[in-house]
Amino acid sequence: MSDTHSGRARRRVTTIIATLAVIIAVPVAVIAAHSFDDVPDSNQFHESIAWMQENGITIGCNPPANTQYCPEDNVSRQQMAAFMRRLAQTDGSAGIGVTDDTDPVTVSGTTYVELLTLEATPTAEANVTLNGHVTLSKAETEGSYQVIVARDSCTGTVVGAGGWDSAATAESVTVAVTASDVATGATTDVLCAAETVDTSPDATATLRGLTANWDATA
Repeated sequence: MSDTHSGRARRRVTTIIATLAVIIAVPVAVIAAHSFDDVPDSNQFHESIAWMQENGITIGCNPPANTQYCPEDNVSRQQMAAFMRRLAQTDGSAGIGVTDDTDPVTVSGTTYVELLTLEATPTAEANVTLNGHVTLSKAETEGSYQVIVARDSCTGTVVGAGGWDSAATAESVTVAVTASDVATGATTDVLCAAETVDTSPDATATLRGLTANWDATA
């Protein structure tokens, strides 16, 4: 073999060794940065993919391990349906309203009575905004009433409140309540009312409603 050919061979071997050294060294620093093996920090969509995983919109592409995202794969229509359903549960809304007076609830005494129950169903930690309203009617006697939105039950954590301190001649008013909460999953919220002082006359609660809107905190 000539000296020229021998020199070229040595250069090829040197280049191959250097390339292998780079290939072996780089993945150790890159791949370990994310729970999906195939989404390194260097991926331009890394943060978006991480957000989708943290909020339950994607769970992975290789069940049951789900250690990969398969970022270069096409998305089928059935996979898109799953993504959109999970997204709707991450950012969504729910509501219940009673728009007539055929289902009244009597507010009597200082113990809270349940008016409506609503379930918000985020799939990850979310900021929840709740809006409630109720029309209270009573006799022409002075009274004081409290309306709350509480978590789980009327005796749970209060996340919003409103009230009505009425003059003797006032017979009816609509009380609005705005509340906010942070939920880490499906959460039950309850609209409740009670007399602030037990000398108040009984009130009838009608035309009540409760809605919730939520969006992921991530």
